[in-house]
Amino acid sequence: MLEKMLEDHALWFETRGSAGERAVLKGVDLSHAVLSGAKLIEADLMGAKLVKADLRGADLRGSNLQDADLKEAQLQDANLEEADLMMADLRGAFLHNARLGGTYLHGADLTGALGLTRDQVDCAFQDTSTRLPDFQNP
Repeated sequence: MLEKMLEDHALWFETRGSAGERAVLKGVDLSHAVLSGAKLIEADLMGAKLVKADLRGADLRGSNLQDADLKEAQLQDANLEEADLMMADLRGAFLHNARLGGTYLHGADLTGALGLTRDQVDCAFQDTSTRLPDFQNP
């Protein structure tokens, strides 16, 4: 079922909505799901549970991940540009080479995130409620 939804979503995006269907996975538990390389551009994953999910190389540009639980998720090489990660829990997430340009991180918890650099965070929107890891150690 998830595989079909991913196919429909990719078609929806490629045809600009004239075919397929946008993935709406609000609040869905996708913990431990293998979604590496998935095309989830502009998908609605608000409040989704993605604990320890494999999202390596996934394309999540413009996706709604507000309040999503991404603890220890594998997001290496994922494209999160312009995604909404406000209030998301990314504690212990693996973010090596993840693209965060224009990503909304207001209120997000990135403490303990692995592979995250200051340069990645500086490309994103954040505020005083954004919790970041300690960047003092190389």
